[in-house]
Amino acid sequence: MYNVEENIERYMRDLGASILFSPAPGETIKKVRKGIEANQEDMARLLGLRRETLSRIETGVIQPTASFIRRFSKIASTVKVFRDINALKEASPTEAQIPFSPTFIRSHFSFSPAELELLMELGNASYNKTKKKVLRRIRI
Repeated sequence: MYNVEENIERYMRDLGASILFSPAPGETIKKVRKGIEANQEDMARLLGLRRETLSRIETGVIQPTASFIRRFSKIASTVKVFRDINALKEASPTEAQIPFSPTFIRSHFSFSPAELELLMELGNASYNKTKKKVLRRIRI
């Protein structure tokens, strides 16, 4: 059974490590951001930054801080989990009993209701673009 909390934590670890150990962390951040179908404006808003600041991080002008990497990883991981949930519901609608509550994610990561709504929209967009790959990965 798909465990939301375990998958968010696994995604966060993997994303954080890939950014931290990347020879070009800004490029890695940009690749992840684009992979979850987030534009710079939306991602910057979720991160509490100006779009220009995010652009400078992605181009390597500014190095990301540990705090930035942590917040970015939480956001991207949440989008990936919403994408997974979409895949599970589509692949097996009658069996997709996922113990999931957006309130859990909102309270666990201190997302506002508006941020949570944007994260769900990004998860939907990301899923629709990468449907076949996601379905293969969750092995349904």
